[in-house]
Amino acid sequence: MTDVINFFAYGELINLDCFKKAGLECVSKSSVTLSAWRLVFNKIPIDAGGLAGLGMPNIEPTPDHSGMMHGELYVMDEKFVPKLDEIFGHPDEYQRKVMRFNRHDFIMVNGLTYIARPDKIASGLKPSKATMQIFRRTKPLFPMLYFSRMMNTRTCD
Repeated sequence: MTDVINFFAYGELINLDCFKKAGLECVSKSSVTLSAWRLVFNKIPIDAGGLAGLGMPNIEPTPDHSGMMHGELYVMDEKFVPKLDEIFGHPDEYQRKVMRFNRHDFIMVNGLTYIARPDKIASGLKPSKATMQIFRRTKPLFPMLYFSRMMNTRTCD
């Protein structure tokens, strides 16, 4: 049997269509939470495509170490790690990190995710409307309150 990894997606790769379009495959997936972290759009893009103030998805610890964020945990063949590194620009843009996630059956699972390097983030950035449309299509994966708060995020365009 091949070795598998758990990959935590919190950005556009939450959307299974985007995941597959990126050339990735999974054995299974499940919704998970990450305690004391939050989704932000503070990653400086390599190419903003002419959009001033564009921010890419990233995660960061919550200031008061409370709350939680939601995402998808993909179980996938480890052969896809180089592809994930390429997508996230590891190690130049994002750092790969192993973290502990809580599945909705209350089992803690280790998985890898990508966090923007500190020198690649800035305050005041916002997602694009196109990014938020991708998130909108993932509505069934999130609790209603979390989804509503995410959809109230201001965009840069």
